[in-house]
Amino acid sequence: MRHSSRLSIALYGLLLCVSARADGALHSLWELHGKHNTVYLLGSIHVLRASDYPLAPAVLEAYGNVSSVLMEINLEETGSAQVQAEMLGSAILPEGKTLPDVLGPQRFEHADRLAREVGVDLSMFGQFAPWFAAEAVSQLQLAQLGFQPETGVDMYFMERARNDGKSVAGLETVHDQIALFQNMSLDAQADYLVASLEQAHDLPREVDSMVHAWKRGDTQWFETQMLSELGRDPRLYQSLLGERNRKWVPKIEALLREDKNYLVIVGTGHLVGQGSVIDLLKKDGIGATQR
Repeated sequence: MRHSSRLSIALYGLLLCVSARADGALHSLWELHGKHNTVYLLGSIHVLRASDYPLAPAVLEAYGNVSSVLMEINLEETGSAQVQAEMLGSAILPEGKTLPDVLGPQRFEHADRLAREVGVDLSMFGQFAPWFAAEAVSQLQLAQLGFQPETGVDMYFMERARNDGKSVAGLETVHDQIALFQNMSLDAQADYLVASLEQAHDLPREVDSMVHAWKRGDTQWFETQMLSELGRDPRLYQSLLGERNRKWVPKIEALLREDKNYLVIVGTGHLVGQGSVIDLLKKDGIGATQR
């Protein structure tokens, strides 16, 4: 889903206290220590280019040290007919409503003009909810730039775990993620679509900068991006990042009480800044070292 890409760009917070390696080389990877195990937290970019591989040795080493992988959702579930049907059902507007109706004439005209500027005819989404149109347009743009979910960090490690006989699980379900947008009012979804289209011209530059920052573990870049994005809709941030962080932290803390090692992979936005998973763990007395 598209919030996995742009919202991984839209991160916020203050400077994060982390421990750096002596050589100064950092990655979007943190290490937590339980009494008998290690839990690695890897910030993900959910869509990548094939040319962005191989991943850093430190990241591959962390994967090699674990027997289980947790992600935001278990991607193996997304292929089921039931999940596909739920996703499609959530994307379609209620009977009798169309995208132009929801946006209204003036807002739809503005949105359609913005979409055409990046090569998309918004009328093709006439029966779809605004959140889905926003996600779809961004995915189309990303695909044109060579970014594909199939080459994203999550999919890469799911395939490796499957081949290596390691277990894969999710911190939440596909239903949970679908509900994030379904619970938004149609008017809020319309604003989200327009805001997304207004940023569409900047997406190629933003996403390229994001990949470079992610590769070098540049938390400051992400924090600066979120300081800019947060003011646009703090309620959306809380729904898509903040509230989910608070739900995930107890699950991650529970992992630290086990005997085996885990790799937890979530969008990088969940690991950086005030209110992030790292920040909430720190408040609970659990330190994390950036590697």
